[in-house]
Amino acid sequence: MIARRKTNLHLPPRMYLYEGKRRKTYYTITAANERINLGHDLAAAKRKLLEIEEGRPVAGTINELIDRYIKEVSPKKAARTHKDEISSARLLNNVFGKMKPADLRPMHVAKYLDMRGKTAPVRANREKALLSHMFSMAMRWGIVDSNPCRGVARNTETPRDRFVTDAELKNFIDYAESLGETGQLMARTAWLAYLTGQRRGDLLKLRLDMLTDEGILIRQSKNGARVIIEWTSALHDCVSSLRALPRPVSGMFLICNRSGQTYTDSGFKAMWGRIMTAWSGLGNERFHFHDLRAKAITKMVDDGRQARDLSGHQTDAMVDKVYDRRKIKRSKAVE
Repeated sequence: MIARRKTNLHLPPRMYLYEGKRRKTYYTITAANERINLGHDLAAAKRKLLEIEEGRPVAGTINELIDRYIKEVSPKKAARTHKDEISSARLLNNVFGKMKPADLRPMHVAKYLDMRGKTAPVRANREKALLSHMFSMAMRWGIVDSNPCRGVARNTETPRDRFVTDAELKNFIDYAESLGETGQLMARTAWLAYLTGQRRGDLLKLRLDMLTDEGILIRQSKNGARVIIEWTSALHDCVSSLRALPRPVSGMFLICNRSGQTYTDSGFKAMWGRIMTAWSGLGNERFHFHDLRAKAITKMVDDGRQARDLSGHQTDAMVDKVYDRRKIKRSKAVE
């Protein structure tokens, strides 16, 4: 039982007073026995305590900055990006949330990269990039004058180099086709991913009205680019095989379940994972669905075709860094 307060009776519950030589400081102690400074002004301290107890972001903290960014900036990005940023924001908030934005220093950001980088160096880089953009917005909003993330070196990343061979892809498709409807859906979607070089999320959103006379019209969610994948005989056959799977007459999505509904990204990923686990259990090397996009772009580059339009990236350098999986790059001699 908590003892009744005998002094400072004017203070609300769970607020305490420390009287220094020059000024008073109000504070609270959490259930985890953590002391939180509430400042020197009683009215402001009461407001801050109320915010803490109601679970709201405390005014003037990085927690408040993160909350504003997630509410105002992040929703304007692609749905998948927004979802990822919410997850990353929680991690950042756990570490920096109680700090004032102006108190964050490059050394704090570097320490975060080092500690997080021990288990997830690539994710740490993405989280640092998100924090940097948050502070860029904070500068625009007049909260801070500088960005403490700038100039802090990222963790070294090793580009993924898994290349799915033609034989591996055929073997996987043949195996998946033998598993019934779900396997057939996975097999044909994998083939579509290779033929088009598009992201999983964009393929799952394909509607039948996006199948035009010219080809498949795709609006890439990550960058908003509009791309038409022109028809080939192989692409025609692939799309026809997907449409041949059981579906309602009124279904509007190319890749859908028996009810005509599109799959969620997480639901499709789970189905893919189960089939990939079974296939790799037969002695095959696992690959990611995203590796099929890299395979398509690598094939285009190897054939001397421009892959930028297909991938939606603005520079050849980005295509080369992320998607070109050739073990040996080829170049003609100067004539």
